[in-house]
Parts: sequence; C-alpha cells; structure tokens
Amino acid sequence: MSAVSTSVEGKVATVRFDRGGKANALNSELIAGLESAANAVGQRADVGAVVLTGAAAIFAAGVDLKDEELWKTGAGDVERAQAMNAGGRMTDAWRQVPQAVIAAIEGPAIGGGAILALTADFRVMGASSYLSFPEVRLGMTLGWGGLPLLVERLGSSRAKRVLFCDEKIGPEEALSLSLCDRIVNDGAAVTAACAWAAELAKVPALALRMTKSAIDGNARQNWAGWSEADQFYLSRRLLEEAGRK
Repeated sequence: MSAVSTSVEGKVATVRFDRGGKANALNSELIAGLESAANAVGQRADVGAVVLTGAAAIFAAGVDLKDEELWKTGAGDVERAQAMNAGGRMTDAWRQVPQAVIAAIEGPAIGGGAILALTADFRVMGASSYLSFPEVRLGMTLGWGGLPLLVERLGSSRAKRVLFCDEKIGPEEALSLSLCDRIVNDGAAVTAACAWAAELAKVPALALRMTKSAIDGNARQNWAGWSEADQFYLSRRLLEEAGRK
C-alpha cells in the first residue's frame, strides 16, 4: 500500500500519510506522495474541502534526517539544493490547494510536520497533540515555507521566541495563538475535521476558492519566501562542515 492515500466521501477528500512507523518522519517517499496528492486533489472539481492527516497517533515527527535522498551527501551543490528543497515544493503544493484544507493533528507535529500542518487553512488538534519547531536549536533555519507562515500567524516577536526557545505548543496555547482552531478528544481529530470539512464543502465552490486565493495572495507578500530555501540549504551545509571539524 502507498504511504500516502486519498479517499473521497461526498465532497470531502481525506489525504492520509502514514509510513507505518519511524514516528511518521517525512522521508522522500512521503514528501513526493504528499506533493502529488495535493496537486491531484486540487484539480478535482467534485471536492469542496480537504482533510490532511498523518498516522493515528502521530502527525509527523519532522523530516527524516537519515533519508539520504533528502540530503544527497557528496553530490554537487545544485543537486543537493534541489533535493533539500523537495519539502518546500511539497508545502508549496499544499498551500496552493484551492479548496479549504483542514489538518487533523493527533500526537506530535514537529519541524517539517508542523510546517505541513501550517499550510492548511485550519487545524483540529487532539487533546494530547502539540506543535514544535526545533530547527534553529538544531543549527538549521526554518525552511519549507514555514518561516513566513509562522510569522504571519504569530507576529515577529512571538515567532522568534517559538523558534529560538524551541517551545512545545499544546492545543490550548495553539488555540490562543491562532495556530489551532478546534480542540477535540484524542482520537477524534479526523472525525471532527471531516464533519467541519463537510460543512465547508457546502459553501459555493467558486466563491470559496476565489476568496481563499485573494486572502492568501495578500498574506504571502513576505520577504522570507524568496530567500528561505537558500537559507535552509546553506545552514545545513554549515552544520555538516562544523561536524567534520
């Protein structure tokens, strides 16, 4: 079975990514599958809303640091930069899905997993779930389109605090920070997200898509969007060089 699957019920599509272990870390297979799923579901005129979810007990524990396909160690600079930006292409695809997207989060959503959750229009979090962005503490910048998304939602000062201090953000705090929209009991996030998505799917489709496009187009006029892929690549290279000394 594919690690990324899409099912449709009525006008709601549910995209689930689950590699069956390894904390559901985002490896090259998941990233490619998620990009393809976003592009495919975005083309469906019969789908009015989309639910994005990970494994039953964990959304995603960040990027798979052991997947050599994501780092291409020993390859040339251009090839390495292209490989490292695969996650950015995947999150770009999810940001551009024209329908309303709800992320259903159970358990941890860390690093790249948390960025993926932020690409959704709304987030439903289980009571024991949390968001975390440890990249800066690990010696890397926040890539994959995450920096402008985080600043857009938190403002510059709080975004710095979350990144510099690697704060773990539980559902209640996420709700107060507009990083979460609804909190449900553990295990109920997908059901709640699908019910909400069914209501959103009743909104006239073209009006919703045009409004989402206009709002997102205004919000994404952010300097970081132009430079963060290069920053992520360079910070990773610097981290590797430091490890060799």
